[in-house]
Amino acid sequence: MSGPLRILLEDRDGRQEALPFPGGEVSIGRAAGSSLVLRERNVSRRHARFLRQNGAVFVEDLGSSNGTRVNGERIEGRRRIRPGDLVQIGDWDLALEGPPAELAEDLAEAEAPPPAAAAQAGAKAASSAPSPRRTAAWRPAALLVAVALASTAVGFAAGRTLRAPQPAAARAAR
Repeated sequence: MSGPLRILLEDRDGRQEALPFPGGEVSIGRAAGSSLVLRERNVSRRHARFLRQNGAVFVEDLGSSNGTRVNGERIEGRRRIRPGDLVQIGDWDLALEGPPAELAEDLAEAEAPPPAAAAQAGAKAASSAPSPRRTAAWRPAALLVAVALASTAVGFAAGRTLRAPQPAAARAAR
């Protein structure tokens, strides 16, 4: 993943902020030396960090007292995250936001086998290689998934939630 990723922040009062995440690492905690300082008692001095490695983004809990949650689940150590995942640190909600093209790159990199594995698979299946049409068939689907993920991230950033349609009887009762 490369390019203009952002970390979206929302505090318990609903105030939102977007910070650039150009690459490498963003440390999070109460300590003054943190890249992102969150001054709340339920945030440890060195609480967590976001990392970008090999085209993926991870969040890592650094042994915090109150823990780090991803989509409601408390994590131990490092966990891969994608745009639309909710990361909770103390009273703060964090999420990733990136452009649709970047999300498509992330999906392609995540699904691609490591170079050594790809070379071994290519050598084994050289005689029965699928047609180029077949191997490229997944690309439109990956792009649709990427656009859907981007829409979810944008909706999350805007504070919107999707609601299921209500039956006519429920609408009439209002």
